[in-house]
Amino acid sequence: MGKAIEHVFTEAWHGLCTFHIMQNATKHLPSNRNSETNLLTEFSSCMYDHGDKVKFEEAFDAMRKKVQKQTWLDSIYKVREKWAECYMRNVFTLGMRSTQLSESLNNDLKIHLKSSVDIIQFFNHFERVVKGKSDNELKSEYESREKLPRIKMRSPMLLQASKIYTPVIFECFQTEYERSTAACTKVLDGNYQFAVAIGTLSDDPIFEEEYNVIGNISTETASCSCGQFERIGILCAHALKVLDLMNIKLLPPHYILKRWTREARYGTIQDCRGRNIIENPKLAAILRYKVLSHKFVNLATEAANSEECCILIENTLDSFSKQVKGRMNACQSNHDAECDEQMILEAPKEHLRAARLKKKPV
Repeated sequence: MGKAIEHVFTEAWHGLCTFHIMQNATKHLPSNRNSETNLLTEFSSCMYDHGDKVKFEEAFDAMRKKVQKQTWLDSIYKVREKWAECYMRNVFTLGMRSTQLSESLNNDLKIHLKSSVDIIQFFNHFERVVKGKSDNELKSEYESREKLPRIKMRSPMLLQASKIYTPVIFECFQTEYERSTAACTKVLDGNYQFAVAIGTLSDDPIFEEEYNVIGNISTETASCSCGQFERIGILCAHALKVLDLMNIKLLPPHYILKRWTREARYGTIQDCRGRNIIENPKLAAILRYKVLSHKFVNLATEAANSEECCILIENTLDSFSKQVKGRMNACQSNHDAECDEQMILEAPKEHLRAARLKKKPV
């Protein structure tokens, strides 16, 4: 599959699921709880922690020397560019390193499926699983549009990001912003070139690896060697620190990806055939339901203390119900008529001619 992807999807990158790699590591690497070094921990560090290729090679060689049978380690090392952090610096992964969505769907299906289940039962269960996931997605999007996340520091950039990003993405951005406040900088040669290291907020701070950041005031950019924005689409703490040093207090528009915002589903996009895909119509219905239900609840709360007001509301609702049903039936009839007319317009001319002849009296 990897070789086919290189030829067919020339601009795509094929990676390996880190979850399955760790499952295989558990099977093939010996584990000794009494030992000071844990091979699984070392392998996990090689996968996630080493951003430099030289350090990765040194750590992997040190780990291999501790294993007598190196068959699995040798095979996984040959495809290291598909799972090691240092080889994925320029890959736009959006932070995903495993087949999370696929595995969760497979797991939901496997829980209730047995060899005795027939094809009808399978599709019934499959439809329930898909509907449940669609409902959860719709609920998450509704909450992301209607609820504001919790802001820990009331800075202009965080206030801006809280209104733009979805709650989950904002939490990630806010974490990077907090880390930037603990960053130390060292001026390098050139205008607005810095070496930035993030420290821990403690009495004895420990600093992470330094990264070089190049800032530009005219374009309001801060390019960091860690490459987090290029991989995930969220600015890193190093770049945020340099933006602050350049007195840029709001997040520049070119650092806001639409896919991470509350407006991600607004507008139209095109599918593989060039057809426009509109926003989910169910979401608009839920928003209208939310507004109406809020008004009805407030009105019922006020009228509950008066029997006369309750009778007035009941009579009014009965009258409104008839009007709403009539309007809905009329809309449905108009819709059906439009569909029938469209079908007639699209029918071949000979069929129309035949239909006219049948209507003529004998």
